[in-house]
Amino acid sequence: MKQTFVQDIGQQLQSAVLSSGLTTKLICLFCIIGYALSFSPQYVQVLAVIPGRVMPPNFWIWTFLTHSFIELHIWHTIIDIIVVFLYSKMIEPLWGTNELLRFYFIVTIPNAIVATCIYFIFYGLTFHEEYLFERPIYGLAAFLGAFSVVIKQLMPDTVLATTPLFKLKQDQVPLLMVVLSVILWFLRAVPVHFLIMFSSGILISWIYLRFFQPHQNGTIGDTSTTFTFASFFPSPISPIVSVFANTIFEICVKWKLCKSFGKKYNVASSSSITIIIPGPEAADADRRKQKAIKALNDRMKQKEITNENWPELDESHQSSLHAQDHPAQNSSVSIDKTNSNELISTISKDDSNQNFFDTSEQQQQLQSTS
Repeated sequence: MKQTFVQDIGQQLQSAVLSSGLTTKLICLFCIIGYALSFSPQYVQVLAVIPGRVMPPNFWIWTFLTHSFIELHIWHTIIDIIVVFLYSKMIEPLWGTNELLRFYFIVTIPNAIVATCIYFIFYGLTFHEEYLFERPIYGLAAFLGAFSVVIKQLMPDTVLATTPLFKLKQDQVPLLMVVLSVILWFLRAVPVHFLIMFSSGILISWIYLRFFQPHQNGTIGDTSTTFTFASFFPSPISPIVSVFANTIFEICVKWKLCKSFGKKYNVASSSSITIIIPGPEAADADRRKQKAIKALNDRMKQKEITNENWPELDESHQSSLHAQDHPAQNSSVSIDKTNSNELISTISKDDSNQNFFDTSEQQQQLQSTS
């Protein structure tokens, strides 16, 4: 009996909940508590980021930590919980609990600071005090954007959907979701801080994963060509974005904001040279190689099918080949020794083209055996 799509999603979510760690369950529990507290405007003012109150004399800096647990709509809370559980199921076995939690706060806390600075810029341009006191910053929009970047890192070039006009790949999902967020903002379906936090969450998570994330093998960041900033954009405009991104990267290297990518050579052994390129863990690399291995296996299967469809030889030709092989199979060589008891050795030939020669070494061995 075939399962429905809803049942399949339910089973995946149940598996994610059961396999998740305590940290993930606590984050989801805080999201549920935050949604329950959002019915009180006083709690929203205290837990969400209010740009005018994070500055002196109020200095409510704890809101940079608590704002991610506040949601005003139930469907936002449900999406946040689902994404957190799926993120835990995919990432925690590879990164570990500590790295998972660190990535969560690296994305959410700086993102709130960036959104606060943008609200200050809006206030400086418009002098509307609503950007300082009447527009709270809350939710996990930044983490949703970061999750799309992590999926892109693990499964680059994965085709999600195929249409007659185009193919939707995993590389295009972050940019597509940004465009969708802009459309929802124009339709007044999401507030402006959702668009800001989602976009900056993509950028912050990519910067961390690309340049600063430590790995257990001693490497830092991910230098793979499938994770460049230009790879987030469609192929017609990716070369232009690549030139712009490389220029920014060179400036950051000169200012020592990040390190240039390099290679390590291990020449301790004279017989071989080991080259270590900084990048993600071996488990991440194996995920990327699975597609190539699968494509190679498919090609090999197709080749075997074509070999099976080759025409067979004629029966007359096959009988002539058997006739030629028959005497070769029955041929033998006998060696007589006069100085010892009579010894006859029969050697069968497996191949008609193989020749046997009596050398001095063979005769000595035969004498010793006799």
